[in-house]
Amino acid sequence: MWLYDLPMAVGLPMFILLVVGGSCGILLVLRKWVFRVAPQGEEWDRVLSYAVGAYGVFYGVTLALIAAAAYGNFTEVDGVVLDESSSLATLYRSATLLPEPQADELQEQIVQYTRNVIDEDWPMQRHLEIPMETDANITAMQSAIEAVEPTSAVEVVYVQEALEQFQQLVHDRRDRIALTHLALPSVLWIVLGVGAVLNAILIGLIEVRNLRVHLLMSGMLALFVALLLYAIAGFDHAYAGPIAVTPEYFQDLLDGLFANEP
Repeated sequence: MWLYDLPMAVGLPMFILLVVGGSCGILLVLRKWVFRVAPQGEEWDRVLSYAVGAYGVFYGVTLALIAAAAYGNFTEVDGVVLDESSSLATLYRSATLLPEPQADELQEQIVQYTRNVIDEDWPMQRHLEIPMETDANITAMQSAIEAVEPTSAVEVVYVQEALEQFQQLVHDRRDRIALTHLALPSVLWIVLGVGAVLNAILIGLIEVRNLRVHLLMSGMLALFVALLLYAIAGFDHAYAGPIAVTPEYFQDLLDGLFANEP
């Protein structure tokens, strides 16, 4: 989608102009026809007011529910990314309890994995591609832990703890990757798009003598619909677009724990 390739400062105004302009264009097309065919009296306005009121409720509730679902997906992805970074931090600290040289090797692979997530995985996920670059780091972490030969009961416990933390990391990483294509079903976008067009048509069918007032009313409603649609589109693919989950949790590890740990 072209919106995902544009920064918000550019994409949002363009999208608003597209939706508001389309709504006003539909109004201008329908306006002459309405004045020509609308019956005299109050029947037209009364029937249309019922239709607009009922439609407004249905479409408003639909927009709200879909927006909530899209934001829920966004927060779910953000939570999964936070969980993976937390697993990395825990495993990094657990590595200090292992004997050398496996401890240094494991920590080195954790740091390299974190860098690769930022530099390799994230750009691919922004383009909705499944990343594979960090598989080698995961394998190297596992090999470092399995290479430890405990010489005491305490070291057995430390190795077991490191294995559990490693398994949790693998689980969290799999969740992050699996959510790359998380998005609303296409049928919901059809509902939203058709609903926006119907909204513009119903506003255009209202008989308003003053063209400026009519355009202002249509433009204001279209502006609000455009903002909601843009927000839903931004939340829809959590890794892509101007409203996206970023690798800041991993960057915090590089700048904080990994940099300060002796």
